[in-house]
Amino acid sequence: MQITFIIPCYNAKNIIIKNYEKLLKFIKREKIKGKIIYINDGSQDRTIEELRKIKSKDVKIFDNKHNLGKSKSIVKVLKTVKTKNIVLIDCDLPYFKYLKTVIKNLNRYDLVSINRKLKSSMNLDKNKNLYKITRNLISNFLGFLVEKKLKLNVNGDTQAGLKAFKIDSRFKKIHFISKYYFLDIELINFYRQNNFKIKLIPVKFNISDKSSIKFFSFKNFKIIFEFFKVLNRIKS
Repeated sequence: MQITFIIPCYNAKNIIIKNYEKLLKFIKREKIKGKIIYINDGSQDRTIEELRKIKSKDVKIFDNKHNLGKSKSIVKVLKTVKTKNIVLIDCDLPYFKYLKTVIKNLNRYDLVSINRKLKSSMNLDKNKNLYKITRNLISNFLGFLVEKKLKLNVNGDTQAGLKAFKIDSRFKKIHFISKYYFLDIELINFYRQNNFKIKLIPVKFNISDKSSIKFFSFKNFKIIFEFFKVLNRIKS
């Protein structure tokens, strides 16, 4: 199977090389014909310098001089991809132990996604701090709105950092409008509306203490506005 791994990065200098080597070992072990595309989305640390240490014809680097937004960066790269199969994974390689399962299911399904809201999924956090509790409440609320309005049948979990999907000529014609974090909603909606086969993978997980989203930031108003813009655009 030929796969393109798309990995967006922002301020990831401390983990990028270690995780690249981890992914490379996986690709070789599973005998995958893999290409890796890294997107440095205007990082303010030395992420791009670290990425440039990678010397491989199977690795391509997109360097945004300014922060374009995670979704917009991915859409930009998707237009250049030649393979039919795509794995979209965050640079910290979340749910890495499920990557083999996700790729295996891509043989039978058109979209395969980690899903933390399935009954068989399990949150392993025992000591939840205020940040984790707040983040989980916001996630649940946004997920509720997505399901109520769009009925995507993903239990409200659209933002997990590991997905795999197949693209065709119809996919190439989609005009995605998300700039920040809601490309996932548009992706899932496309596969639902076109009656493609979707597989949701249950996971055991922890809520991360790290995020590029800060609760008290003016940018959050732009993100919220975009969220409702995406919902309304899909609904109409």
